[in-house]
Amino acid sequence: MENGGIALELSVVQLALLAVVGMIAALVCKKQQIEVSTMISLAVCLILMFFMVQAFDELVIFIQELSGYMNLEYVGVLLKLIGIAYVCEFASGLCKDAGYQAISGQIEMVGRVGMMIITIPVMKGILDMIQQLLI
Repeated sequence: MENGGIALELSVVQLALLAVVGMIAALVCKKQQIEVSTMISLAVCLILMFFMVQAFDELVIFIQELSGYMNLEYVGVLLKLIGIAYVCEFASGLCKDAGYQAISGQIEMVGRVGMMIITIPVMKGILDMIQQLLI
């Protein structure tokens, strides 16, 4: 686990450097060809998303280990919440970069509503537990 953490830290630094280099390349190209700039930005975002999804596997394994201590339904809810947060943040960021702040805001709102809906079973479980304690 310790070595995995070191490898992850190196990957994060490398990916951050890739993002900065991609941003600089996109800014340089933006003055001459905005389409190329947009494609560079999109390519960097997709590369970062690809590596994030791979790193997500380690988080899923950890959460599955937690399922021994928690209700399995709640672990599924937690994974869904994390997934919604990442997908909406990624899509919102792309829309903001493309200059579509209104669409970005709507994506964020859809993500929040989706997360609230996903947590309904957890909230019901908590309310049931409180009700059982009061009886």
